[in-house]
Amino acid sequence: MSAAAIYAEADTCERKARDLLNTLNPTMPWEQRFHIEDQAEELREDARSIRTRVKNSIEHIRNYYGLNLRVGLEVKHEGLPGRIVGFAGQYVAVHRDGDESYVVCHATAEMEYPEGVQVGPGPDERFAHLVQVPAADRATEK
Repeated sequence: MSAAAIYAEADTCERKARDLLNTLNPTMPWEQRFHIEDQAEELREDARSIRTRVKNSIEHIRNYYGLNLRVGLEVKHEGLPGRIVGFAGQYVAVHRDGDESYVVCHATAEMEYPEGVQVGPGPDERFAHLVQVPAADRATEK
């Protein structure tokens, strides 16, 4: 699922919570009012949870793989250009140019990132060597 779709789901939960709270009126029995307020709070908690999952995925990729990624970043996956449209754990959703849908791939598998994205190996250096730098950048490193 793309980040836009994930955030749209969070926005939908927030909207449903507002709509529920707008149905409250002083003539309702207390039990009904409490029930509506509880439902609205559950929807708001769902929205917070959705947003937190995406934020945690981005932070995990930055800390574990040393990559500073964001939605909309232009990348290459398997040599094909595209852009990041979402995150899930250590995985990124990439919409490759010309494809109808996005592919979900590991942040370091067959990925090429533009200069400046790699913020150096994070605390865990085991996977730093898996991050590919475009060939033009490698030539200037030597």
